[in-house]
Amino acid sequence: MYYTHQREEAWRQALKQGYLEASDAHTMFMQEELEDFKPAYDWMVAQYEARVGISLNGNYPIWCWDEFPDLGRDGHIGEGNRGVVLTVELPDEEVLASEFSYWHHVLNNFPLYETLEEYDSDERPSEAFVRKSWECIFDKAWCEKTIEDQPNVELVYQYVVHRIDLTQVRAVMSFTGRGDTWLDRIRGIGWRLGFKLGVFKSKPFRYRANDETR
Repeated sequence: MYYTHQREEAWRQALKQGYLEASDAHTMFMQEELEDFKPAYDWMVAQYEARVGISLNGNYPIWCWDEFPDLGRDGHIGEGNRGVVLTVELPDEEVLASEFSYWHHVLNNFPLYETLEEYDSDERPSEAFVRKSWECIFDKAWCEKTIEDQPNVELVYQYVVHRIDLTQVRAVMSFTGRGDTWLDRIRGIGWRLGFKLGVFKSKPFRYRANDETR
C-alpha cells in the first residue's frame, strides 16, 4: 500500500474524471518563489519515463509514501487548505522509488558524492557529472552503503507514479493543513495520539463512476 496527500480540489477533479494526475497547469511552479524547482521535477519526469517505460504525457508524477503521513505537523498542503490522504494499491512495476533526503541534492542542483573528501573539494564538477550522480537516489544499495557508519541516520524512500486510477484507491481521510504555531503543535500531538488509538481513521473507498457523494 502507498499513501499520497492531495488538495481537496485535485480530489474533486479526480472524482469527476475517474483518475488523479498531476497536470502541469496546477503545479507548485505556478508560485514564483518555487519556480526554481521546476528543472528538478522535469528531470524526475525524464527518469520515470526512461526507467518505468510509461509516458507522463506532459504531466508530472504523483508523489507517494509507504507510511501514512503525520498530519499532526505542518508542511503537507499549506496552512488552512483542505486536503485528503489517499490509501492506494499500485502495481510495483508502475512505481519508481528514490531516497528522499538525497532527492534534495537534485532540488538544489548539487552533486552526490561517495566520500566526504569529495564534498570538501573546491573543484566544481561538470554538469554531466552532476546529473549522472543524481541517479544514485534510485539505487537503494548505494544509499544504504552511504550510511553504514552512521547508525543514527535513517533513509526515507519516496515513490512516484504517473497517475492513480480511482479503482486503485482503498481509503480516504480528509484533513486541513496545519501551521507551525504552539497551538498547532499541541493539536498535532492530539492528532497523533488519536490516530494511534484508532480515533482518527481513513474511510473505506470504492469508486463508482458519476458518484461524488462518497
